[in-house]
Amino acid sequence: MYNMRPILQIGHRYPEHIAMTLVLRRNLLGIAFAGAFLCALPTTLAGMQNLATKSPSDTPSETATPPAAPPGMTAFLVEEAPLLDGEVLTDPVWAVADPARDFWQTRPDEGLPATERTEVRVVYTRDTLFFGIVCYDADPSGIIVSDSRRDSPLDDTDSFRLILDTYRDQQNGFVFGTNPAAVEYDGQLTAEGQGGGFGGGRQRGGSGGGFNVNWDSSWEVRTKVGDFGWSIEFAIPFRTLRYPSNDRQVWGVNYQRNIRRRNEVAFWSPLSRQFNLFRLSSAGSIDGLEIPSQENFKVIPYALGTVRKRGDQDTNYLGDAGLDVKYSLTPSLTLDATYNTDFAQVEVDEQQINLDRFNLFFPEKRPFFLENAGVFSVGDSGEAELFFSRRIGIGPGGRPIPILGGARVSGKLARTNIGFLNMQTESLGDIAESNNFTVARVSRELPNRSSIG
Repeated sequence: MYNMRPILQIGHRYPEHIAMTLVLRRNLLGIAFAGAFLCALPTTLAGMQNLATKSPSDTPSETATPPAAPPGMTAFLVEEAPLLDGEVLTDPVWAVADPARDFWQTRPDEGLPATERTEVRVVYTRDTLFFGIVCYDADPSGIIVSDSRRDSPLDDTDSFRLILDTYRDQQNGFVFGTNPAAVEYDGQLTAEGQGGGFGGGRQRGGSGGGFNVNWDSSWEVRTKVGDFGWSIEFAIPFRTLRYPSNDRQVWGVNYQRNIRRRNEVAFWSPLSRQFNLFRLSSAGSIDGLEIPSQENFKVIPYALGTVRKRGDQDTNYLGDAGLDVKYSLTPSLTLDATYNTDFAQVEVDEQQINLDRFNLFFPEKRPFFLENAGVFSVGDSGEAELFFSRRIGIGPGGRPIPILGGARVSGKLARTNIGFLNMQTESLGDIAESNNFTVARVSRELPNRSSIG
């Protein structure tokens, strides 16, 4: 049996020992706290010094306000083109350009600076326009990439887009974009996107009015992901764009950066929440462009051949040939011609199920009809259209009709939009007779975002 009395007597016989122990423990705790404070003091002072010396571009101010006027930047002519590998920070060619830095949110906090720093530099050679972008990110592991197909929507991924208003008419432009996977996204804008809706899906039904995402041009993009975030290099040949023939030019421009994990959308030229990148009347500007005349002449021929022999029968030789021609009459006016047109290389339509009595407006993907398609667009795209180019070369029941040839001229003369198209189809037995399609349109944008023509 245990005897508890000696234990109880400790507190009565040695009270001074217990008191000394408590005092000693309290002193030890005090010494420990003092030591921890002295150890942490240099780190705290260093952190305060770093915060005091941090640049405003690294720490966005909550009290900063967007500029009252649209911003501007300058493009620099260089003799040597940058190496297109996505490395912007280490390429000395980009050092000559002054970057555009200040981006402003429309979502989630409209009017506040972007939470991450973005730098955009622009240089150009005699034949190509280059953009170098650095998208800094404090947490590169949080970068989100959702799709890598061409013209994939860029709303649900970290992305960067730019728009060029080459005529400075605040109505029409060219859109280029990408994500960290270096997807190629491009489209042609007409009338600030009116008549074609917003968004950025891979296909857009109708004739291509508003925003024609089915328009594909020749350009390159490379990206690089690192501990700084991610960087981008665009190379856009001048022959891909359409612009006035002035010696020195000023273009409208705006940039958009999406940070997906925060649902953040920020623009270089500030926009209100109800607008998007298509709002060219609120875009900034880029000057310093002295573009030499560009020779744009492209010929795409094709030839098909078949040899067939069955048993003792004679050998049958079948063949076909044709070509497409593109020529820039002026930097802003383009001639397209075709003979014995073959569209075998065009991407197939996505299958759709029609549950009502109205016709489906499949998107126009044939390259011959895509450039400046918005010039021929009259009416609400995909709903009520006076001219729909997909009807050319398609007979009853969707049967393809051979196209003998045709030509189209489209673009601008001064501030007037011009479009002319003539196509001749062949007969197809008892299914369809030969037919000629001719369309012409002249229009002009007015300063109050309306047009006539």
